[in-house]
Amino acid sequence: MTGLGPAVWPPAPIRTERLVLRVSEARDRAAFIELFASPEVGTHIGGARPRDELERVVPEVPGRRPGLFVADLDGAMIGMITLDPRGAEHPGHVRPEADEAALGYLFLPGAWGRGYAAEACAAVLGWFAAALPGEPVVLCTQTANGRALRLAEKLGFTEVERFEEYGAEQWFGVWSPRAPTR
Repeated sequence: MTGLGPAVWPPAPIRTERLVLRVSEARDRAAFIELFASPEVGTHIGGARPRDELERVVPEVPGRRPGLFVADLDGAMIGMITLDPRGAEHPGHVRPEADEAALGYLFLPGAWGRGYAAEACAAVLGWFAAALPGEPVVLCTQTANGRALRLAEKLGFTEVERFEEYGAEQWFGVWSPRAPTR
């Protein structure tokens, strides 16, 4: 299933109750830089990157690749959701050939605590299940990230194992399509 396998990319924008999930556009560049420069966002992903470095390296249209959705609220990017292949070099897999899609997401701190991540991730998981029925989706997060663990449970991820990676204990789970809990 490398990447998104036979899924058509880019898909039509996905509309949720409050968001539009779409491909990246040039107007998203400042939000991408803000996202990766944010100390709050960087807490559980290895730290913030220097803004001046990001200004140099972030392309005019950042994140334009299969599996990356921009979470758009009222015409502005507030975060991103990704579905990327989980490489065999990482611990934690549900298939012997290590060929699963891994869900990831980052949201600007101003969007935290409002349910946007749950809404966006649930919509992306629904799209994925329709595009590639029966394919597993995995999620890995630091056990120290309580918010991410609660969201994983809410979305229907089930713990498979815990392991040490990047100098921290990691929680690894797999998604099975079901109605999210409230």
